[in-house]
Parts: sequence; C-alpha cells; structure tokens
Amino acid sequence: MALQDEPRSREFLLDRTGRLSQVGGISHFTHADGKAKGVSTLRVRTARGLEFWAVPDRGMDIFEATFQGISLCWHSPNGMVHPAYYSTRGAEWLRSFPGGLLATCGLTTAGAASEDNGESLGVHGSISNTPAEAVSWSERWQGDDCLLTVSGKLREASVHGPNLVLERTISTSLRSESFSVHDVVENQGVRDSPLMVLYHFNFGFPLLTERSVIHAPSRAVEPADDWAARSMETWNRFEAPQMGIAERVYFHQMAPDPAGEVTVVLVSDGDHPEFGIALSYDSKTLPRFVQWKMTGTNHFVLGLEPANCWTLGRKAERDRGTLQMLSPGEQREFRLELRVLNGAEEVSNAIRSQADPKA
Repeated sequence: MALQDEPRSREFLLDRTGRLSQVGGISHFTHADGKAKGVSTLRVRTARGLEFWAVPDRGMDIFEATFQGISLCWHSPNGMVHPAYYSTRGAEWLRSFPGGLLATCGLTTAGAASEDNGESLGVHGSISNTPAEAVSWSERWQGDDCLLTVSGKLREASVHGPNLVLERTISTSLRSESFSVHDVVENQGVRDSPLMVLYHFNFGFPLLTERSVIHAPSRAVEPADDWAARSMETWNRFEAPQMGIAERVYFHQMAPDPAGEVTVVLVSDGDHPEFGIALSYDSKTLPRFVQWKMTGTNHFVLGLEPANCWTLGRKAERDRGTLQMLSPGEQREFRLELRVLNGAEEVSNAIRSQADPKA
C-alpha cells in the first residue's frame, strides 16, 4: 500500500519510522563531476510523491521535479551547469541553461538580448546564474502535517549600478501535491532601477505529450512573430516532435479571478484528462504571460511564463513605455503555486474553476 493512498497522523508516522527522511523531507547534496561539479542542491520530497530539487547555487531555481516517479519538467542538453560557466554576452545564456522546472529570468533585464541606455544586455539576465546567500531549510511539524521550507537571498548588484535583493521562499508540506514560491525583491541601491522578472517554467515528457492541451483564461492571444501566427489556431495543442521546427511564442492577456489570481492548466492527455498541472500566480504584480511552445526533437518543451514584462528585451520594453522601475527602498512581491492534478476529478475541477475569459 502506497503511503500517499491514505492520510497518516504524525503519531502514526513517528511510531513506524526512525526519522522523517523515510517518508519525505529535505536533504542536501553537492554535484560531484562535469560542469555540474560543486553545485549545491536541496532535494525536497513529500509523502504524496512530489519531489523537486531547489538549487541555491543557481538562483534558488528548481531543476528536477517528479510526481510518483513521473518527470514533470524538461532537461536541456546542457544538464546542470555550474554558474561559473555563465556568460552575459548575447545569447550565451543558452549555453548554461539547464532547463529544469523553473528558471528565473531577471532582475534588471529579461527576454531577448538588447542595447539599452548604452548597456549591453544578454538574454534573460543573470539572476538564474547567481548563487544564493543566507540559505536555510526547515522541517516543522504543524499538527499532523510537516511544513517543508527552503529560503535564500539573491543579489544583483554592481559598482555605480543596481543593487537589487531577491528573497525567495519555497514551501510545501509532507501531505502536499503542490508547492509555492514567494519572492520579495527590494531595491537596496540609491537610484531607481529597472525591474524585469519572468518565471520560466519548463514542462516536458512524459507530462507533456503530443496529446497535451492547455486550458487558460486568455482574453487575447498575440503571436510574437509571423511563424507563431501561422499556427494561431493550435496554440494550446501539441503534436509529435519534429526535426528542425522553430519555437513559437505567444503573448497572453489573462482574465484573473476576483482575487486577482490566474490559473493555467496543462493536461497531459486531452483524450484522457486524468493527469496534469495547475500553475497559479498573482496577476497584480505579474500582469504578463508568455507561452513558449517548442516541439522540436530533443527540444520538446512547453514554457509557461508569468512575468511583469514581455520577452522582446529591455530596450523594447522601455520604448513601449511599459518598463517597470523600482525606487530605492521599494519592494515588490511575487507569488506563484504549482499543483499536480492527479486524477480526472482534480483535472476537471481545476479547469472548471478558471476565471471566465469573457468576464
């Protein structure tokens, strides 16, 4: 009988285990070889079968993610890469991009490389290649559940430049099939700073299949280029991987629920909607949503990306008049949750609870 099949009390579990690690919890390890050598990683496991690896040395991002042994994410050909290999030039971010469940883009630029106010900016910024400070983790019983929390601080700073600090907390619990990300970005500098943040969630096989379907409360969907425009009618559906196909990017205007929250659902198999994920976020500070649809061989991946900007680069954001700024001492909060949908009822309820896009 699997532990996740029925609830267990704290007393029941403690009577039958030597320590929490038998059924879940947080453990630390360091990668030992290759370009990943030296990367510090925290393995978080729940008793429901959810596991994810938070990586303090890479922006407190999340690399591996599985549910009951089923991978939820895409791994790039690079695999895990130590931030020492990172380059800020042009598109060289892609050389150290591991994929994984979550890669954070920002903090002062995100999206395409650009030249803005005399500054040369690489793809997606540097925060995902920044090691965290003040890293901590805890396992704390609360009634019959045990809260699992990972936290750390990331600083993007330079002499005569910005000084932004991101404090991240990732939370789940022993009984959970979900986790939440709570970020607070503070400008600790002495001048206004651009703030561009994009949460690059990357979903892959076997969660993502040629029968997958996206359900989103989209008021409008805009293709990023002519290539994406050619398949507008199938932005939310997938096909088998194809050799040499280019990425397709779509910009969404979402209809939040009365609390300002947006939930996007990915169903693994639209013909048999019994498994998927629900990504929810606070649209008050993340008003943009980018979809990255890449169905190439070896690069079969879906990016669902809540953001406060588009992905055309900082100069384009400034020229459009939509570049967000953070004043000295000002803070901005971002909240997201990823939930596994395990069973037809959970999938159906998640789709049904979405905000009406016509509202």
